[in-house]
Formats: sequence, C-alpha cells, structure tokens
Amino acid sequence: MTAFTQPQLKAYSLQRYTPGTLSDADKLRLGQFRSTIWREQGQTVHHCTTPDSWLEGADDKAYIWLAKHQGNIIATARMNLCTDLAHLPEQQLYQSLSSQLTTPLATWGRLAVATQWRSQGLATQLIKARLQLAKELGCRYLVLDCPVSRVAAMQVHHFEVLLPPQPGILFPDIQFVVMGRKL
Repeated sequence: MTAFTQPQLKAYSLQRYTPGTLSDADKLRLGQFRSTIWREQGQTVHHCTTPDSWLEGADDKAYIWLAKHQGNIIATARMNLCTDLAHLPEQQLYQSLSSQLTTPLATWGRLAVATQWRSQGLATQLIKARLQLAKELGCRYLVLDCPVSRVAAMQVHHFEVLLPPQPGILFPDIQFVVMGRKL
C-alpha cells in the first residue's frame, strides 16, 4: 500500500488488488461507492441486482484500484486483460475494430472519484497506475469507452478516438466514445 499526499490533500492510500483478491467487504463497499457516484450524476444503475450496489462479473476478473481516506473509498478504477476481443466486458462496442486491435490488450473502466476529492489528481494517479501495470503485463493496446464529456481528459493521456459516439450497452441513454492507445 502506498500513501500519497499533496499540499492541499489529506493523506490517502491507493491499493491495487489482483483478480479475485478483493475482500467481500471491500467488494460491497466498492459497489455502493460506484452506485453513489452514478446517482450523484443523475443516473440509475439498471443492470445490477440492486441499484445500491454496482458490481459486475468483470470485476471478479479485473485488477481493481481503491483509493481510501480514513478507511472510506474515495476513488476507484478497474482494468481487465483480454487475449481475445470476445472477452471484453462490453465487446459489442468493439466488434468493428477487431482487425485493428492487437492482443493482449487491457480495457479500462469504472473510474470514479468522490465529488469532494475531484480536481486533486486522483483520476490522473489511477490512469498512471493502470498504464504502468498494463505495460508491465505486456499489453500491446489499451481500450476504453468513455462518456463524451471525458474524451478531452483521455486525449491528454494520448488516447485516440477509435469510434464516434454511440449509445452505451449498459447505459443506452448516454453517448460513449470508444478510445484506444498503443503501448
């Protein structure tokens, strides 16, 4: 576990969990945290067994990062490794790119930061941590689908738009942009 501090931030810890190692208690807290952030943005989680806990099957096969302050989750991110595009969490979005994407690849998702902790570098820290691990694991490509509002932020990290905005699979009311980056 590594503690990071910045002048205007209180100390927080950032922990990476390998696939299948997140405790049941942290998994429950993760699902509740994601749901809370999504509801704060005016969205509803429809695809989970309960709208109060956003957990997915892809979480069990993913690297998960949790940033905590005083034991509370303040930010999270997920990365799945794929050797076949059929294993991507939202594979339907990527099918037209099958000839362009080289495996192994990593897919990023579920980056969320608590409102009071935004604009303080946590998202960037999570992006850099995932980028480093993807390189260490030999990934050749990174892909993600992000809301239109996050495209510019991901372009700063050298992601390129691969497909124009399209309705999400899990959230068809939101336009998502498929982005990618070669490693």
